[in-house]
Amino acid sequence: MQSWRSLTSAISALLLAGTTLYAVCLNGHPSVAEEYKGAKAVVAATVVAERLIPSAEADFYEGTLYRIQVDKTFRGSLGDSADIFSENSSGRFSMTVGAKYLLFIHTGVAGMQVDYCGNSGLLSKRGKELKQVERLAAKR
Repeated sequence: MQSWRSLTSAISALLLAGTTLYAVCLNGHPSVAEEYKGAKAVVAATVVAERLIPSAEADFYEGTLYRIQVDKTFRGSLGDSADIFSENSSGRFSMTVGAKYLLFIHTGVAGMQVDYCGNSGLLSKRGKELKQVERLAAKR
């Protein structure tokens, strides 16, 4: 009986090790128009650098500070570049240096951030959202 418990514990551990955790979106997923309206800025941008922020340096959470180059601004004003913080939690919004993103930027506890549950993402995969953002920006 003991070996059966050990086997099931080992199998459970292996299954859990391969499990992907997803952030819980307590407020659901906003529409593009809702997020556009509430965002500090909405931009198309390229990630040019990243820096890990250990908990000893962080004001709130440890995480990653991404430097973005703003390619096009749809709402707000960030200038040519900005720093975006992504906390090391299940709600992190990870980005890749060199990749282009559509970003809905909000001001959070740790500075400018992107909502994991929002409409931000790789520009190549956000064509529908980009068209909606362009329509919203044209109305301004």
